[in-house]
Amino acid sequence: MRAQVDCYPCILSQLSELAKKAVGTEEAQHALVKRLLRLVLEADEETTPPEFASMFHSIVAEISGIDDPWREVKERSTELGLAMLPDLQKITAQSSDPFEAAVRLAIGGNIIDYGVNPDFNLSEAEEKIREVFDLPFDRELCAELKRRLDAAHSIFYMLDNCGEAVIDRLLIEPYRDKITIGVRGLPILNDVTRREVALSGITDMPIVDTGDRAPGVSLRNSSRELLDAMESADVIIAKGQGNFESLDEGFTARPIFFLLRVKCNIVSRRVNSPLGSIKIIGENL
Repeated sequence: MRAQVDCYPCILSQLSELAKKAVGTEEAQHALVKRLLRLVLEADEETTPPEFASMFHSIVAEISGIDDPWREVKERSTELGLAMLPDLQKITAQSSDPFEAAVRLAIGGNIIDYGVNPDFNLSEAEEKIREVFDLPFDRELCAELKRRLDAAHSIFYMLDNCGEAVIDRLLIEPYRDKITIGVRGLPILNDVTRREVALSGITDMPIVDTGDRAPGVSLRNSSRELLDAMESADVIIAKGQGNFESLDEGFTARPIFFLLRVKCNIVSRRVNSPLGSIKIIGENL
């Protein structure tokens, strides 16, 4: 999803906040904002919101000398997910439809997102995750996802955020023998990189990374290894809004399922669902 006109207020807000965090003096902040604004002006019409975030954060990392400012947040998010997991596993196992329960909870975990909401409070996460059983959900499409996963020889699963990735294990582990995991190539916000996969308890599966810093999958900048792994899979699962923004424009003919919480007015209009809703979206089915 290329950046829409209505994306620009959010983009400008992001670069302003980044500048204030990256440098101390007002003069330096003004200079950095102008540098980031030039990137916005020079970007072509195909640029996606995650690609803007990648450009901004790369420059901020260069200037500040801090490559992963969200490391502590990522670790606390992962710890929360691990603490919740045994109870969520029990809920899933005891459900009348364990697969649907796993999908609902995996989408619920997508609420842990510091990109959309830098002030997100982890203490609110557990309640938000558990509320997914009370929200409208496309059960028919969920059943189609199960049919596709059961029949597939290979599955590509693109992770999103830390903490959320732990809860993804509810959906990943039953298919672990045929899943390849995708992650970010460089630290960006609270997104999962190779470092956090093992910390999340996801082991003994092939892992490929994007090779870049976008909080999504940039079709122009991601590694050939990752793009080839996606294209060779029988089914693709893409978690979260950043992956949806990156991949929701016919990039592949492969069956792809987006699993996300709706956290942005533009995405809300695009998928015709209210903010806070849980969505499963299937393409090329």
